[in-house]
Amino acid sequence: MPKLEIKRTSELTRKEVSDRLIALGQALASGSEVELGSGGDSITIDVADRVRWEFEIEVEGDQIELEIEISWRDGPSESSNVDEATEETAVAAKPARRGRPRKTTAK
Repeated sequence: MPKLEIKRTSELTRKEVSDRLIALGQALASGSEVELGSGGDSITIDVADRVRWEFEIEVEGDQIELEIEISWRDGPSESSNVDEATEETAVAAKPARRGRPRKTTAK
């Protein structure tokens, strides 16, 4: 099968992002077929019963980046398609800040 890649970047409100994530979650929960769209284009894909979930947070200066990646293989769903072990990597887990760091005084 030839490679297909669709990438759209846009600036949205938190509410708009929330609405899109909720719609995706509801589509995943209701069946294996998910329709994704952006900018008037849409594509329908079949999602396997078992998927690989990757979650990453990067904080660099005043920029915070959150990445969620969901992947799977076409074909029959088998436990061998997705490693059932959960792999988590904590890198200096600190609460995210908005804006510049603030000095605090000892009490």
